[in-house]
Order: sequence, then C-alpha cells, then structure tokens
Amino acid sequence: MNRPGQRELREEIEQTREELADTVDALAAKADVRHRVGEKIGQKTEQALERAGEAVVVVRRNPVPVAAIAAVVVAAVVALLVRRGR
Repeated sequence: MNRPGQRELREEIEQTREELADTVDALAAKADVRHRVGEKIGQKTEQALERAGEAVVVVRRNPVPVAAIAAVVVAAVVALLVRRGR
C-alpha cells in the first residue's frame, strides 16, 4: 500500500538522519575541550621530544662548539652574580 513517492521520502528521511547524526558527532567532538587539549599536549610533547633528540645529535657531532657556548653562558651568569653581589 505504499504510494509511489513514499519510498523515496523514507530514503530521504533516513539520509537526513544520518547526516544529522554525523553533524552532531562533529559538534560533540569540537565541544570536548578536555580531549582536544589532551591531543594538542600530546602533539607538542612529541614535537619537543623530536627536537631534543635532534639537539642531542648536534651535540654529539659537534661537542667542542657546544661546550664553548656553554662555557660562555656559564661565565656570563657568574659575572652577573658577582656584579650583583657588590
């Protein structure tokens, strides 16, 4: 007893429901700030670890320049501390 357009209408309603469900899911994911912050922290942590690993490689390849830079920084800090003490 279905009329000719009734089946198409039901299919369109079902398609609209599926699209609405997808939209609601996307909005819920965007509204989950705690989850989004956790993901961002994870990404930044991963980037920092990669950069730290790269820095270790640079130090191992060029220990003398890095040691010289470190010595200059330490000397500057000591000089500042001595000046402040006067």
